[in-house]
This record gives sequence, structure tokens and C-alpha cells, in this order.
Amino acid sequence: MDPNSLIPSPDTIPAPSWVFILLEQLLFLLHIIVINAALGGAIITLVKRFKMKDEEYTALYKPAAVKLPILIALGINFAIPPLLFLQVVFGNLFYSSSVLMAVYWIMIIPLLVIAYYGFYIHSAKLTSSPRFSKAAIACSILIMLYIGLMLVTNNSLMVQPEKWSAYFENRGGTILNFSDPAIFPRYLHFITASIAVGSLFFAFIYKFKKHENSEVLIKNSLKIFAIATSFQVLVGTWYLLAIPSEFIPNFMGKDIVSSLVLLIGFLFGIISIIVAFKGNFNLTIITLFITMVAMITTRHNLRMMYLEDNFTLNQLILVPQYGVLALFLFVLLLGLVAIGYMLKIGFPKTNGEAV
Repeated sequence: MDPNSLIPSPDTIPAPSWVFILLEQLLFLLHIIVINAALGGAIITLVKRFKMKDEEYTALYKPAAVKLPILIALGINFAIPPLLFLQVVFGNLFYSSSVLMAVYWIMIIPLLVIAYYGFYIHSAKLTSSPRFSKAAIACSILIMLYIGLMLVTNNSLMVQPEKWSAYFENRGGTILNFSDPAIFPRYLHFITASIAVGSLFFAFIYKFKKHENSEVLIKNSLKIFAIATSFQVLVGTWYLLAIPSEFIPNFMGKDIVSSLVLLIGFLFGIISIIVAFKGNFNLTIITLFITMVAMITTRHNLRMMYLEDNFTLNQLILVPQYGVLALFLFVLLLGLVAIGYMLKIGFPKTNGEAV
């Protein structure tokens, strides 16, 4: 069966496709930084809570741990804009893959609510009920790991319409693309990235909050970042080798832009490891940011390689609605400014209490 016959016709778009792709990439960058910090921070928190006595953990890590509910709230809200922009350009593909795995996909919503409350329970019961607090954060971590796997699976299935014919044998909405050899390295890449960014979140808290052990805590956090990022380089190599073999030359010089972007991401990733081991917080932040920009761009380039035979941006029909788009972007900008203001007045000034 011709995979192209399974792809619905795309909707018209109100502005050139590059506008929405750029917005998706920029806002996804914000989302992934926050959600990585939330998941990675939660994992680090749980590990330390099992390794340390409750009183010792509270004395050292409570100022950072109680900020996790803020991160998960921001992460959820920051997920919406890039998802909307993704659907404008790739909606016919994304909706189709979502239907194929509908049972697992729809479960994200109720589970996300449970995870959200788990973060608040962990913070609220940190000292009054340590066991309940640990159980709550463990439950939230498991849910976030599930959601991450489903997102990776959906993104994989979305760009492989040749797998959609499985629907004719399974119409129950339980199709997962686990036969794709790139899914699990891609998923593990997300987890290791979360631990790395989560450790930097802890370092960030103690960089700007007075604590008698701040210097030690920052160095320990940077060490965790360096170790996690080192594993991430290995997993990233696995991921590169797991994608279809015809795509690999594109990252090895055949496609100059894709190769250069990947090289930038790799080199700055290595530099971030070196400066983190040396305890340089500022340079670690800068090099990590450059690495993430490069990797998110590489993610888009790989997506277009997958779709080359089935879907191109030239298929999209432009029906200009620039006035509506301008209004939408204005409201989006106001929302981002409002969030930034709330973080400025609330986030750094909270003293061990969840907001």
C-alpha cells in the first residue's frame, strides 16, 4: 500500500510555514528546558532522599525541592504553544498518529493531573510525612516517564506513515511504534538530558540563594551534570546510528547545514562537560544553551528527512490571515511577559515554601 494514500490532506495555513516552524522550535526550547529541569530535578530529589536522612536532606535541599511544583506547572503551560504550532504545519500527520495510539495518548491527560498534584504533595509533606512525600514524587516521576515515552512514540509514528497500515489489523487505538530502533535511544536521550538539566536547576537555585553550603552544592550539581551529559553523548551516538542508514550521510557531510548544526551541538556538549567538571557555572549554562538550540534544530532536520518521500512543506496552501496571526502573537507575547514577571517577583524570593 502506498503510504501517501493514508495521509490526510493538510489544512491551509495563515502564514508561511517557516513562521510556525520557527515559533515551534523557539517555544519547544522553553518547554524542554523547564520539563527537563522538573523531571531531572525530581529524579535527583528522590535519589538523594533515599540516600540521605530526612533531616539532612531537608537542611540541604529543601530550598530547591520545593520549587519543583513551579517547574511542572510552567512545563505544562509551555507545552501548549509549540504543540499548537506543530499542528498548524504537521497537523494531518500528528492527528493521524495520535489516533493510531489513542488509548495511550488520551491517558496522558488524567495521568498528568495526578503527576501535577504529586509534585505539590511532595512539597507540602516534605517534613510532616516523609514517606508519603517520597511516594508522591516517585509516582509523579513514573507518570512523567510514561508521558515522555508516549510523546517520543507519537513523534516517531507521525513521521513514518508507512507504519500506519497496521491500523487495518488493529483499530483499537493501541498501536505503538516500538519496532523503530531509534525510539529507545531517543527516549533515553531525553532522560539523561533531564538529569543533566535538573542538576543545573539545583545549581541555579543555590547560585542565587544564600546557603552556608552553596558552593559545595553547586559543585556537586555541576558534577552530576557533567556525568549525565557524558552518558548523553554516548546515547546520542547510539541514537544517530539507530536512525535509517540513508539519513546518516546527511549528518556526515552530505547535507552541509544538518552536519554543521549537529557538529556544533556535539562540540558545545563536550565543552559543557569540561567546564562543568571545572565548576564553571556560567560557562556551563551558555554552552548547554547552544547545545540545546543545535539539538532541537537537528531534531527538526531529522523530521524533514523522514518525511521527504511522503510530505513536503510545498504541499501546504497559504491563505493569509496576518491580522489574526498578529493578534495571536501579541497575546502570546503578553503571556510570556506575565509569566516572566511572576517568576521575577515570586520564584527567587520564596523561602522554602511551594507556591
